[in-house]
Order: sequence, then C-alpha cells, then structure tokens
Amino acid sequence: MAKIPFPLGLEGEEDLPRTNRTLKNCFNNGKGMIISRPGIEQIIASTPGGARGSFVWNGSLYNVSGSSLIKYTDLTTGAFSTIGTIAGSDSIEWAVGFNTAVIVVKTGAIYTVDKSDVLVDISSNANFVACVDVAHMDGRFVYIPASGDPAFYSDVGAAGTVQASSFFDAEELPDKNTAVFNWKNTLGIMGEDSIEFFRSNQSTVVGAPDFLRVTGSRIQNGFIGGLQAYADSYLFIGNETDQGPGIYFLHPGRAEKVSNTRIELILSNYTLEQLSEAIPGRLKWRGYDIATFSLRNDSFGFFNGQWFELDTVFSALSRPWGAGYITEHLGTYYTAFNTSFGKFSKVNNDYGNRITRIIDVGLDHPNGERLSCSKVELGISQGFSASAGSVALFMSRDGVNYPIPVYRNLGDVGQYAKKLVWQPPGGLGNYIGWMGIRIYTTENIVFSGDYFVVDVQ
Repeated sequence: MAKIPFPLGLEGEEDLPRTNRTLKNCFNNGKGMIISRPGIEQIIASTPGGARGSFVWNGSLYNVSGSSLIKYTDLTTGAFSTIGTIAGSDSIEWAVGFNTAVIVVKTGAIYTVDKSDVLVDISSNANFVACVDVAHMDGRFVYIPASGDPAFYSDVGAAGTVQASSFFDAEELPDKNTAVFNWKNTLGIMGEDSIEFFRSNQSTVVGAPDFLRVTGSRIQNGFIGGLQAYADSYLFIGNETDQGPGIYFLHPGRAEKVSNTRIELILSNYTLEQLSEAIPGRLKWRGYDIATFSLRNDSFGFFNGQWFELDTVFSALSRPWGAGYITEHLGTYYTAFNTSFGKFSKVNNDYGNRITRIIDVGLDHPNGERLSCSKVELGISQGFSASAGSVALFMSRDGVNYPIPVYRNLGDVGQYAKKLVWQPPGGLGNYIGWMGIRIYTTENIVFSGDYFVVDVQ
C-alpha cells in the first residue's frame, strides 16, 4: 500500500496531460486534507431580473436586479422592496460614503442612494461623464471615466458635486485609467499599463491639490479586470508590459503573479474585453479565506496560493459557477445569480443544482516500469450525508482517456467508520511507468477527505 499526496490544486503543463492535477469544487487545505466547498442554499428563485451587482449600505443588503435597485427586507424569506430604476444592463460598481452610496453602471448612468433610500440619477450633473469605477476616500468619491481620461472627485460629503478643477491624472505613463480602489486610506488608480497611488492632502493651504501622488509608488502592471479585496490586499487580472494576462496579488511597491500555467492557459482563451467582465468574489468558510473568479466559460477559486475549479451543473451540463455576485452581510455570505438569491450553506448543491467534485492525481514509477494496481482507497467523509450516494473511480494510462468507471457507495447516516474502497476482482489494471486516477461524483454527498492510498506492485 502506498499513500499518495492529494493534489495541491489545479496544475499541469499544456500538451503534457500526465502533469495535470485537478481539484474541482474542493480544495487542499494545506494540511494534507481535501475540503469540499460549501454549496448555495436558495432563498428565492425569482428577482426582477438578472443580477448586476450587490452591496451593503446603511445596514441592509441591496442588489441591482434587471433594471431595479432592490433592498432585502427579510434575508430569511428573501422579501425585498424596490427602491428605483437603474438604467442599462451592464454590471455595476459601487462605493459607500458616510451619508450616501454611489452606484456606477459601467459606461452608463451614475446614481446616489441616501439613508432614506432616495435614489437620484446624477449622470447629468455638472462635470460628470460616463464612468467605469468609483471609490470613497476621506469624504470624497473618486470616479474613473469610461474613456480612460483623468479621474475626478466630488466635494466632501457631496457625491453629486464635482468642480471643474477636481480632475487629476495618474498617468506618469501614457496609459488609460481603468479602475480605482481605497487601500488602507491610500487611493490606488489602475491603468492599462501601471498602478499609481495617491494620498489625500490634509493641507489647509488654499489651492493645494486634494490628492498627492505617492512618490516612487508606481507599479508596472496593467489592470484588465476582476479586482477583488483579499487577505488585507487585492487580487486582480492584469499583465506586465508586453506580456499575456495573469492574476496578481498586490504588495506595497509590487504585484506578485499568483496564477500558474494552468490558469494562464484558461485566461489565454479570452479577449481582453471578455476578461474585463470577470466577476470576482470572496468567501470565508470555516476559517478558509477563498477568492473566486468567474468568466464566461470558466470559474475557479484560490486558497493558500493554489487554484481549484468551480462549477454548477445546469440542465445536465457543467457550467461556470452559479455564485454570481457574493456579498457578506452580518457574518453570512449571500449570492445573487441571474434571478436567484441565496446564501452559502453546508449543502452539496447550488440552488438545488448538482455540483461536480473531481480529484485527479497521477502515480509515477521511479524507473518507468510496469505498475499493477489492485486497490484504491479514499478516506472520505462518511456517515454525514442524508443520501448514501456513489463515487466513481476512473483509471488512465495517458491522462487523456479515462474509460469505464467503477462505482462504490458511501455509508448511510451514522456509518462513520465505513471505508470507500475500490478492489474489483482482477484488479484495476496494468500500467507502464505512469497511472492516472480520477475520483468523480455529482451526487448529494459530503466530499472531504483525509487520506488516499493505492495498492500497487
């Protein structure tokens, strides 16, 4: 019997299938265990339209759904009230101030909503233009024009008032501005080729600029999309000068690439415009801090420096993860996806739809010689699922083809000591130099494990 380490995550080199390792809808916790991600418990199935973004303001959870701004009045039942109309169909960006929240429809209208839920379109106010992002810092809202032109900011405490002199530019390099964020009360403005930082000027000198560039702070990375606060900093999809897209983590003075070759292969299948549409998210579950990215055809999570795939099975087909927009409120993480509203919970499905769990590993013979496998055993969670369910084992000689599966059932409720073993008469095959193993299920079971062993000769 040989104990095999679980995969770290989603790894592998293009055109070398034997190097591929996969975790899908589960992740390596860094302590030798595989943890199943939480599912999504549906609260309501029908909101006014497709979700465009969610945020928390004035102690309540809001969602732009179709053309409506809605406010949830009961998070147990999903009851909501409609505040007003948000034009367009694009996703939103938002920022919260002391007395006002601002909603920016990307390349469209701009709104404020106050503590009395009065929604006002400020798009036609003096000195406003269509924008793609907004942030709040020291009482001012900072806006990024859709054209990439210089950023502009509001008066203190007045989101809809912008002076003709309240424009400033981050461009030490001649690139367009694309995003803005507040990082520990330092303003970061992201461009197509660089990121620069500004601090609010507290000087009382008349005529002094309100935002001062932090000398030597420029980072030579461009922003594409998917900006997400994470682990006291930010993750984003971006690039280095004349390089392809990757995912980066911000440090003071630099951006560390955290995407691996498998993730970058996925990113390479998208245009820059499509990558700019990425929906980022963050979820803290049982002490695990997970970041997520959803693209048109792919979705994946990030934990402890490693990546794993995410999916939801819609209409019998594996689709990108149905989490949509993730928002934390009062210690619970809520989701808005299409017309569904839900919350993360200890369930094994998304809004009642199945999810796919996969573990792909490989075993090499050190001398490239023959391997004969008679048994595979997975130390999986047993006795906790209402449904016994089944788990499939696939074996491969090349990492591409995984022929006929062998199924085994989990134990019923209370059968905590039952083992999940595949040991058919005649064994599990002979292999030359390398043996691929895939564990697969879409059933309603807990899919966490603490050991993985094989019997090979």
